[in-house]
Amino acid sequence: MKVNECKLENPVFCKKEDGLVDVAKKLRDHKIRHIVVVDNMQPIGIVAAVDIVNQVIAEGKDYKHLKAADVMVHPIFFIDKNEEVSAAYFGMVKRSTYSCPVVEEGKFVGMLTFTEALSKLAKGKLGGA
Repeated sequence: MKVNECKLENPVFCKKEDGLVDVAKKLRDHKIRHIVVVDNMQPIGIVAAVDIVNQVIAEGKDYKHLKAADVMVHPIFFIDKNEEVSAAYFGMVKRSTYSCPVVEEGKFVGMLTFTEALSKLAKGKLGGA
């Protein structure tokens, strides 16, 4: 089964030059824990709420002057929509992540969750049960 057969989460993203306050507002407004950082719609990093807390707030840094690029985790694992779901699943397991960005022709198109990948794999193994 291919990734493009899965239900993807909407592609919420920010740019590497976006201010950290704007990034935090997107996290809040979309009720998400992490956001993909893109450059020309290509995923280049991820900023998680916990990264903001640990790297900025807990360290007493001036968040008003920081950009997404200053706290993003990179490089990141992402997968093409035409790849196998199993490749996405095992990639997430290997990296202890719960979602991965999906690209089409190198451009970010959505997020595949660990739960969705596992569900599709289980249905395939169990014959649609």
